[in-house]
Amino acid sequence: MKKIALVAIAFIAFSCSTDEELERTPPLSVLAVAKATPNLSLFVRALEITDLSATFDQSGNYTVFVPDNAAFLDLLSTLGEPNLEALDETLLSNVLKYHVLTTRVLSTDLSNGVSPATLFGQNITVNIDTTADEVTITDGNTLTSDATVIARDINCSNGVIHRIDAVMLPNLGN
Repeated sequence: MKKIALVAIAFIAFSCSTDEELERTPPLSVLAVAKATPNLSLFVRALEITDLSATFDQSGNYTVFVPDNAAFLDLLSTLGEPNLEALDETLLSNVLKYHVLTTRVLSTDLSNGVSPATLFGQNITVNIDTTADEVTITDGNTLTSDATVIARDINCSNGVIHRIDAVMLPNLGN
């Protein structure tokens, strides 16, 4: 009987503290959320290659349009490269910076045709189709099709993530 009572008390105490801890636990950083999401492992690898990991693990207020693994694989296929390590590190760094805004922007803050500047210094254009409840980002580069936002407003301690289905390429002045 004592064992049952102890187990019940321990279960109740653990359950209560867990719920309270979840409410008080701040969200994870952009990097930590990406690392915890298997479908974003190539984004994490790109951050590691370019030494940008620490940036997205520190305090800040970023909006990051994060391409999923399929988007990175499509890009590598289009470029004829076997993996991210085969890409020029400066090019990869610029591509990643092109996916970042320096302020937190939730999907509800976006309006059709808005054209915010990225960390890379070039603008992207937001297109909202209210009938399909779809947000696309246009980068103006002929190599890249529009990127559709497939998961919105993932809150992080240092910003917000919007997961997208394509890697956007900045105009590199070919």
